[in-house]
Amino acid sequence: MEKENPSFIDRLRQGWEKAKKPLAFLIMIFAAFLSSPLQELLPDSVSEYALAGTVLALSLILMEMAFQIYEEVLKDDAKLNIINSNELYGKISSIVKNEKSITIQFIGVAGRNGWQNVIEKFMMEKSSDSIINKIKFNIEVALLDPKECDRHMDIFERFDMVSSVVKQIERKAEHIQNITEDGSNLSLYLYDHMPNMLGLLINDNYLFLTNCYWEEEAGRLHLRAGGTDYFAYSKGDDFGGQENIARFKGWFNYIKQSNGKKLPDVDHSD
Repeated sequence: MEKENPSFIDRLRQGWEKAKKPLAFLIMIFAAFLSSPLQELLPDSVSEYALAGTVLALSLILMEMAFQIYEEVLKDDAKLNIINSNELYGKISSIVKNEKSITIQFIGVAGRNGWQNVIEKFMMEKSSDSIINKIKFNIEVALLDPKECDRHMDIFERFDMVSSVVKQIERKAEHIQNITEDGSNLSLYLYDHMPNMLGLLINDNYLFLTNCYWEEEAGRLHLRAGGTDYFAYSKGDDFGGQENIARFKGWFNYIKQSNGKKLPDVDHSD
């Protein structure tokens, strides 16, 4: 936004911004003139210095434009990217297609969004998007234990389909072991704590993150999960990507370690 009463320096800056593109165009025309037979009209010493000055001036203008583009890219990296759950598959698919091997860690509740709408599509052998025997993969899925869902149906009623999803994943994991030749793997882990941090981590670098939350409806609190907006992070962004990836991996490692085993020691100190 331009100032209402710009200073002399501000006016010079605004004038330069408006003039540099046409100036660069004129300099290019002059450089073309100096490279044409018409340059013989000028003395040799003048022609030589004029060409050097023209190239230098044009280089400075182009360098400034390049730095401005670079700064805009950095600004974009610093913005928190929010996507709808319906966009998950498209975003993750674009990453998968450009990788030679894939690791995916997924924490869900019932698996409606992360498994059925994303990962399972990569597991369909006849699909054009299938990665089976095309890309080596290690996919790890963590879902709510169906037994825990049954024990607390008053809380997890909306997630009772987790039992059927777990069976689907178990069958698919066994099938993959029989048909893949590159050591690809699909693993399932179950947890029995109150779900919190949910999402998908791709190649330890791209994280699509959301959280469970409580919402009041008809006078009751209902637990909501993955069918909402996701925050998209990467390790190199300027919006806490590396920190959130580390926290996500911490939760996933906790689920893996406690899956049918003794729980790790918990440090209760602040």
